[in-house]
Amino acid sequence: MRLDEQEYWKEMCGGNAAAFEKLYSYFANDLFRYGYRVCTNYELVQDSIQDLFLHLWNKRSQLREVASPRFYLYRSLRNKLIRSSESDRFVFSADGDLADNWFPNEKDIETSWIMDENNRIQLEMLHEALQKLPIRQQEAIQLRYYHDFSADEIARIMNINTQSVRNLQNRAMQQLRAELPFFPVSMLVVALLT
Repeated sequence: MRLDEQEYWKEMCGGNAAAFEKLYSYFANDLFRYGYRVCTNYELVQDSIQDLFLHLWNKRSQLREVASPRFYLYRSLRNKLIRSSESDRFVFSADGDLADNWFPNEKDIETSWIMDENNRIQLEMLHEALQKLPIRQQEAIQLRYYHDFSADEIARIMNINTQSVRNLQNRAMQQLRAELPFFPVSMLVVALLT
């Protein structure tokens, strides 16, 4: 079920602590997953999310109405992390691989997909293919298929133009289809959940 984020945002701006807590509890985990992709410093990501929400609460009476609180939070977190890490490059974890927390826990996908051995093998192959994509392509695909942002929103989050987002997504899909010619896009959504 989707949160009526604009209603909670308005309530929070009016000083409603329960609405603020609801926004935090609804977005914190996904913001952490996304933030950990931008910067693999666990503590920095956690601190940045806390700072972001603290800033929101402290400035609540000065905040304006936003079209999408979700977008506002993602963009604010990304900017905060980039400023804090002193680099606009995405970083790898200490062992050189992408962080495991970039994709949500495997427990979240429906067990029916796991039960079917053929789908499980295809999912593993697709997940491996996703890990081979350049980092910016992974980010664009993640924001589109897992977080369900539009190309315009992704462009604003990533600080690039909309055509660049489309190019990143198209190149990613071409590379995935070159490796796995017959995978359905619906399986891509499930692979992003594992």
